Amino acid sequence: MKRLLIMLAVIVVAGVSYGQKKPKVNQAIKAMQDGNLGEAKEIIDAAAEYEKLKDDGKTWYYRALIYASLDTTSNAEYQNLVNDPLAVAMASFNKADELNTGNSDYFLSDPLTGFPTPRSQQVEMLWAYYLNKGVEAYQNDDIEGAVYNFERTTLVQPEDTTGYIYAASAAQAMQDYDRALQHYYTLINDLNYKTADIYNALLYIEIQVNKDNEKALELAREAKEEFPEDSRFAKTEINLLIQMGKADEARAGLESAIAAEPDNPDLYFSLGVMNEELGDKDAALNAYQKSVEVDPNYFNGNYNMAVLKYNQAVELVKARNNLGISSADQKKAREMDSEINTRLKEALPVWEKVNELEPNNRKTLETLQYLYVQLKMNDKAVAIAEQLDALPE
Repeated sequence: MKRLLIMLAVIVVAGVSYGQKKPKVNQAIKAMQDGNLGEAKEIIDAAAEYEKLKDDGKTWYYRALIYASLDTTSNAEYQNLVNDPLAVAMASFNKADELNTGNSDYFLSDPLTGFPTPRSQQVEMLWAYYLNKGVEAYQNDDIEGAVYNFERTTLVQPEDTTGYIYAASAAQAMQDYDRALQHYYTLINDLNYKTADIYNALLYIEIQVNKDNEKALELAREAKEEFPEDSRFAKTEINLLIQMGKADEARAGLESAIAAEPDNPDLYFSLGVMNEELGDKDAALNAYQKSVEVDPNYFNGNYNMAVLKYNQAVELVKARNNLGISSADQKKAREMDSEINTRLKEALPVWEKVNELEPNNRKTLETLQYLYVQLKMNDKAVAIAEQLDALPE
């Protein structure tokens, strides 16, 4: 009986030793390279729990590669072995980095050429894989698939802005505005990546979709500070304040700011925008004039003043053209011609200044051409026409 117990004990010990057999990590990589991802996963998962391997950075590096292969494989047999293998892969990459005590990068050699591919390059290739899949999906009108793959790039390289930009734009295209907002806000708040286009997209969603004027006002003011040369944000701020019934508050704030900073052309410009939005064009012109008196080369003030003066002339032209053919109407038309000519002459030097500040702007040149034609300045009109013809389409 005693001998039987000893034999049973030997069998149990042998069984335990067999169950704890050291996983062969290299076999996991070979299985992965041979396309046997199920076997590779089984071996590497065991290695990640094995006492002598679980604190080895290479174990987690190989696990990352295997799980990344599970996420990108086209073999249906392995596509559902684990939920979200990419998340596991990236967590494993991070674990491998934590355990890497040396200065060298992990790498894996190609089984055919023996050429080593470092971890950094493998991650870059993984990122490019999802980006290309997203672009392909978008081109095939699979917008949901595009967003999904663009979002995968943000898991692979969370600090790279490209995936967030593409994901936000595609989500907005499919009217998934919450998803778009998430990525846009990540860009400006977490990654400090701020562009005028991103702020315009955010403003559109917050104003037109979410009807959140308070949030939009906060964004418009932030954008105005980031991009003071872009007049759209000052206009948006003013429009929002008017819609929110805060026009008097805004005017008082601007006038107070002007008193404190009389040499700040942006403040006069904002006051001009407000007056124009409220329909007081004379006050708007006066404010724009003040902005260019402070800084003669201030583009926004010159441009808005030029547009306002031009529009005053155009309104008179439209009114004249709507007159009838009676002798009284024709007499009135001739009287209006003089005022129209005066208005056009007033607008001309401002548009010439705008053209000086921003040459080769098609809209500016077309306006100048119209003014020269109307004022019978034919040589200058021909010169502008040639300049327009030379512009790229």
